[in-house]
Amino acid sequence: MAHSDIPEQHKYYNRLNISRKYAVLLLTGILFVTLCAWASGKGDLRDAARQKARYYYMEGVRCQMEGDPSGAYTYFKHSLGIDPEYVEAASAIGGMRLGASLDTLQTPAEQVKSLALMRPFVDKYPEDYDESMLYAYFAYATGNQNEAIRVFSRTDSLCPNRTSTLVNLAKAYMADGQIDSAINTLSRYESIEGRDPNLTIQKVSYQFAKHDTIAAIHEATDLVNSRPGDPYYLILKGNIFDMINQKDSAFRYYSLAEKLNPDNGGAKLALADYYRNMGDTALYDEKTYQALMSEDFNLDQKVGLLGEYLQKLLNDSSDTARGDLLFETLRTQYPHDAQVLDLSARYSAAKGKFDEAIDEIGYAISQSPSDEKFRGQLMSYMIADGRYQDAMAEYKDVKKFSKTPMRSLTLLYANAAQLAKDYDEAISGYTDIVHEIAPGLPIDTTFSLKRLPASVSYDDMLRLSQLYTNIGDNYYFSENYDKAFSAYDNALVLDPTNAMALNNYAYFLTLYGKDLERAREMSAKSLEGENAENPTFLDTYAWILYKSGDYEDARKYQEAAINFSEKNSSGNEDLYLHYGDILLALGDKGKALDAFEEGLRLSPDNKEIKEKIRKLKHDIK
Repeated sequence: MAHSDIPEQHKYYNRLNISRKYAVLLLTGILFVTLCAWASGKGDLRDAARQKARYYYMEGVRCQMEGDPSGAYTYFKHSLGIDPEYVEAASAIGGMRLGASLDTLQTPAEQVKSLALMRPFVDKYPEDYDESMLYAYFAYATGNQNEAIRVFSRTDSLCPNRTSTLVNLAKAYMADGQIDSAINTLSRYESIEGRDPNLTIQKVSYQFAKHDTIAAIHEATDLVNSRPGDPYYLILKGNIFDMINQKDSAFRYYSLAEKLNPDNGGAKLALADYYRNMGDTALYDEKTYQALMSEDFNLDQKVGLLGEYLQKLLNDSSDTARGDLLFETLRTQYPHDAQVLDLSARYSAAKGKFDEAIDEIGYAISQSPSDEKFRGQLMSYMIADGRYQDAMAEYKDVKKFSKTPMRSLTLLYANAAQLAKDYDEAISGYTDIVHEIAPGLPIDTTFSLKRLPASVSYDDMLRLSQLYTNIGDNYYFSENYDKAFSAYDNALVLDPTNAMALNNYAYFLTLYGKDLERAREMSAKSLEGENAENPTFLDTYAWILYKSGDYEDARKYQEAAINFSEKNSSGNEDLYLHYGDILLALGDKGKALDAFEEGLRLSPDNKEIKEKIRKLKHDIK
């Protein structure tokens, strides 16, 4: 059996959407027997209940076969309600619960209940391989390793010819911390099916977990000896030496692999990474170029390779001209390929050359006009380049061929409208997304969680909270203050910890001159946890303290905001404008003037700061 036959996780999940093996029974035959039993009045009440439960169970199976999971679940529940000992129905319900995406069914307590529903069936029919594997996998995935090991082990003993069980059993042993058992189980698999490089990698990772580098190297050596003419096995052994920081040995095996097959792309790639780690940029570029020229890699792999190379250049602040040269290699091979144009546009955008990025992704769109992913990139490049109206026009063009554009495009449209100060359009875009997630939810009037549809997940609640925050911002900017505050209230109903909503709501309440005490409470809450050093949130809190007459504490928090912003190179004129006002309230005109002048340096056209400086200089004279 090849390693590719080993069942992966998705196989078990997919089984939730198909009938169980009992569905091969002729449904009409079962119904006939059932109806005859009822008509004749034979059998005791328990038999009658079982027959009735079986009828509903088979109706559930039929619904599964027809792609109606909701109907299937209803029938299975009805079947179990009639006969609580009908293990087939209980197992079906448990499996569907575990495969559902509802957050309420994925809590640890609910997962335990689902497994408990499935267990009687697999214990009653342990020879049913598929059901046992499904149950054991779910036990493994939900952290119940003892149960997973019990059922995987039993299945292995009952079906010794199904060696894929061993791979899953090894994973359960490893998750349970039984490393030796995991390694021995994989060795059993190899003794039956032969060596496999993927399993060798898995065993090596287990041996590294034991800090047994000698065993890991021995494992790789055995693999190399099993097929001495395969360069990939030499590369694998080199990778192991690289992992234990024996760079010279790693280089030797990479070089042997390249010598064995001079055209091997994997060897070129391994050597390129080696040279990069050694700081030899010339040889790094040379081997990357050779890998790009290799016929071992298809276009997808080459795009991925070059993308990784370019990202490393950008991360290391290296000379991007080196990347331009390598890019020409790929462009020469695939001059009009949309995937290459896409990568080229991303690279140009990463370098801040948005005009080039717009042109390049435009060529890709000309080949695939309905590709919404490319359209989204074009919109994002236009927004980054300050071309907000163009981005909005692009979205309207998408709507000519797509009535329901991707949610990400609608979000980009709303962002572009907000930046263009077209607040009505921005609100309209955000509202479209809200109603896509939760139809009928009010926008500018407050609501409680009772109004929220049961289908809305926790993640969607967080998304909705952020959308209502954006809607609140736009209402405020358009001077619809009551609607703005209602939107913020809704954002906090959906997520009371939404730091951006807390901050913006608090700041705008302060500017509007309403409920400073509530603003102070919300602002303080926004600074909890990871936001404790957020300069914008600190600035809001300091400004509320200033408006409340608490000037000394305001100065302390405003200085913290400036310090953190300078550390992150994220300063803006508002920080220094507020700082100057606070210092003036404390009577320190000299430092206030310095603060205003720093704000003017960051924003030379700011009329408000210019006027404050003019007045302050006049007063100082």
